[in-house]
Amino acid sequence: MDADGNIQGLIYRALEKTAEGNMNSSGIAVLVLLFILFVVGGGYFGGAESAFSAMNKIRIKSKADNGDKKAKNAMFVSNNFEKALTTLLIGNNITHIAAASVATLICSRMFEMTDTVTWMCTVVTTFIVFLFSEMIPKSFANDRSESTALAFSNSLRFLMKILYPFAVFFEWISNLFMKLISRFVKQETQPSITEEELYEIIDTIEEEGVVNEEQGDLMKSALDFSGISARDVMTMRDDIVSVDVSLPNDELLSFIRKSVHTRLPVYEGDLNNIIGVIQIRTFIKAYLKDPEVDIKKLVMPAYKVKPDAMIEDLLTEMRQHKFYLGIVSENGKTLGLVTIEDFLEELVGEIWDEDDVVDNDFVKLGGNRTQVNTHLKMGEIYKRLGLNHRRDQDFDRPLLSIVIEHFGRIPEEEESFVYRNMEITVDVVESNLVKNVVIRLLSPAEIAELLGKTESSSAV
Repeated sequence: MDADGNIQGLIYRALEKTAEGNMNSSGIAVLVLLFILFVVGGGYFGGAESAFSAMNKIRIKSKADNGDKKAKNAMFVSNNFEKALTTLLIGNNITHIAAASVATLICSRMFEMTDTVTWMCTVVTTFIVFLFSEMIPKSFANDRSESTALAFSNSLRFLMKILYPFAVFFEWISNLFMKLISRFVKQETQPSITEEELYEIIDTIEEEGVVNEEQGDLMKSALDFSGISARDVMTMRDDIVSVDVSLPNDELLSFIRKSVHTRLPVYEGDLNNIIGVIQIRTFIKAYLKDPEVDIKKLVMPAYKVKPDAMIEDLLTEMRQHKFYLGIVSENGKTLGLVTIEDFLEELVGEIWDEDDVVDNDFVKLGGNRTQVNTHLKMGEIYKRLGLNHRRDQDFDRPLLSIVIEHFGRIPEEEESFVYRNMEITVDVVESNLVKNVVIRLLSPAEIAELLGKTESSSAV
């Protein structure tokens, strides 16, 4: 006979002695009351298990930090969940076995124990225990996990103390078996939550109305932020507004009046030899005092960055050293320019100054994503995104024709495909016309993953 059978036999004999001689209705009533208590006890343990498994630890911790005693006990249970789970399993098994024993005793007192009666008693008991000790309590607790966990926290912590010796014993046996099994089966260490699951959580809370679409996009941008390099956000070399150190001061002043920038890179000879950065305000103050001021004395050292440097690291370093802009260079050649504003735009989208000309055809959304009007030609899109794609048959084609050619129809919003190293997602469709799409630049690993999931793609 197994362990459960021994326990059931002991409980059965104990109950039988207690009820021996009580053939009247009061004796049956006592047994029925015991049966109900054991079923309710099983429901307590089953519900507690579901509640503490599903509860929101962040909200409970917040209440605990505010001095809520029940929340503190709930956090204790959560932080020691393995011991709590052992306690719950012990209690759950005891109550279920006890309920089955009492049910058998009731049947033996009320009916002659034939095979049919035994079978019926087993079926009815199993149904009651499953329904009222498992399904209903667990469903209720899972639906109201926070309030149920708080309600059970004090009593469960008390039971953890009472059953501590048993919990330690069974935990020791469990750990022993796990060590034996680990010799033959290697355990893979995995994070409790992956980045992909975090994206799904953001989508879920956005659908549930906890956050709006803009807040959800901001969260996703923050996640994408760590994977963006200076190359992805830099202003290309051809678009850099800079000044030659040999430029006369009066011409420099005239140039500054036409510029909307507060800082300008200063080069000597050509753009590959940037010697520093000059602040417009500093130059104007010095010029008003001395029109012949030497510009070299006003130039601050240039902050050089590599094109593959991650912008989250650059943002921290540039803030610490008070560098507003950095020169992206490689092998002695200037490739582009990055600013702190470029980094912030990856989080919150395009930041417009009062002097900026708003371009609704090409809007940075953050997270390495850009909203693009489909009438723009691919060559212009390549240039604005800082891509060095060769001039080919698609170079002078509008983006709309690329989109229609891929789908072979008017696509619906949020449909997407991969083209070269870009993920193109349909954003706005009005009157059967694709007006805007969102383009996200992909890393080589992302391209391989997306192409593996997509049977047909325009990627070259």
